[in-house]
Amino acid sequence: MRRKEEMGPLADRLAMLESALDAVSEGVIITDEQGRIVFYNQALAKIEGLEGSAVVGRYLTDVYQVMPEKSEHLAATQSGRHFQEVARQYFTADGRQISLVASTYPVRREGRILGAFSVCRDVTRLKELLGESLRLQKQLWAGERGRAAPGNGTRYTFADLVHASLAMQNLLRQAEKAARTDCSVLVYGETGTGKEVLVQSLHNASPRREQPFVGINCAAIPDTLLESLLFGTARGAFTGAVDSPGLLEQAGGGTLFLDEINSMSPALQAKLLRVIQERTFRRVGGRREMAVQCRIISSTNQEPWQCIRRGTLREDLYYRLAVLTLSIPPLRERPEDIEALVHHFINQYGKIYGQRQVRPAPELQEAFLRYHWPGNVRELKHVIESCLVMLEAGEEVITFQHLPACLRPRLTRTRVSGYVSAALRGGGTLQQMLEEVERQLIKEVLQKNQGNITRAAGALGVLRQNLQYRMRRLGIKAGSAGE
Repeated sequence: MRRKEEMGPLADRLAMLESALDAVSEGVIITDEQGRIVFYNQALAKIEGLEGSAVVGRYLTDVYQVMPEKSEHLAATQSGRHFQEVARQYFTADGRQISLVASTYPVRREGRILGAFSVCRDVTRLKELLGESLRLQKQLWAGERGRAAPGNGTRYTFADLVHASLAMQNLLRQAEKAARTDCSVLVYGETGTGKEVLVQSLHNASPRREQPFVGINCAAIPDTLLESLLFGTARGAFTGAVDSPGLLEQAGGGTLFLDEINSMSPALQAKLLRVIQERTFRRVGGRREMAVQCRIISSTNQEPWQCIRRGTLREDLYYRLAVLTLSIPPLRERPEDIEALVHHFINQYGKIYGQRQVRPAPELQEAFLRYHWPGNVRELKHVIESCLVMLEAGEEVITFQHLPACLRPRLTRTRVSGYVSAALRGGGTLQQMLEEVERQLIKEVLQKNQGNITRAAGALGVLRQNLQYRMRRLGIKAGSAGE
């Protein structure tokens, strides 16, 4: 009687568990210790093109006759080991080639291993997109520059690094020297400073300019997939695997750019270290050693020694990658470049949006110089493009009203800080300095509202009578607000 009472709740719990596993987006397969499939969820059935009813109860070796890597389940039950993020590539029952990343774990109860389960993610589309990205990367070139496309997978040369600051001039001199050598280069710069522009320019100034440039962002790709993309795969590495060259081969005698190298796992960094030391590598599952012919350039968006201290960059790998180090200063440390970049982006996007004779208002240009630009050159580029889109037909001056709504308050605060700095430079008592800041703000708002006191008072959030009193006290006349 007790056995029947226990079986009821147990069956209910199993039904709830199966329903929950069927609802998840990842594929799940569970086997017993003999390799018999006891559960196969709907997500995996959709990925592999199989019916759950035709799979459950059968042995792995019978269902997956051409997929011996499924024996990881058997290895997990025999050894108790788990297999984390294993890459798989094979053909499904309906003839589609798919790529999965799977993790397999043993199931234990009271010290005994009952079976194993795998959780699988379909990365087929991601791999296709990466391949398409690499293909397009080799074709892209900015045709509006009036230069012939090099056909090596790059878009930029040193001429595209717009600058006026001494810091950037020194950096470009160092980069030109680095281009003439063949040693490894590590580029450090905050997000948006233009690391890839610099690296592509370095490649195009080097003796390898006729060879391919291949770049990949290490932070954007799962580690197991990144390994096969870097080294390639050999036929027989797993069932359905074909000989596929990796980026090291695709780069040939050119340049391989590893962006955000500090995002690569320590295990893969160790493999990359051996490749750099030995100048040879093997495809995943391959036995033949292949020579590395390309030059490797890497980058980090954090200070390299901070990465080493945090354990995100191996110190021994750093010494191999950073034979030469190029550090791109953030935009806030080179304000001399801001004006040149603003005019460059206005000219660039003015052609696209039909805004030929556009300039920033003087007070906006001053705010640009004082703003700290956390997104660096990329942020400035997007701000200028947004402003040009917001201009009305016939408008030729970019003002604070054309800025993106999220940026306008920050740049307005920067403008007020500018008035405070000017008042401090002028000296005087605290009251005199506060009056000077107030005077400049009121004059600016009046100028924006063409001397209309009512509208200016509304913009400042005060009554018209209050604004008139302040104007009399500070010696401001509506007609002279723009002087």
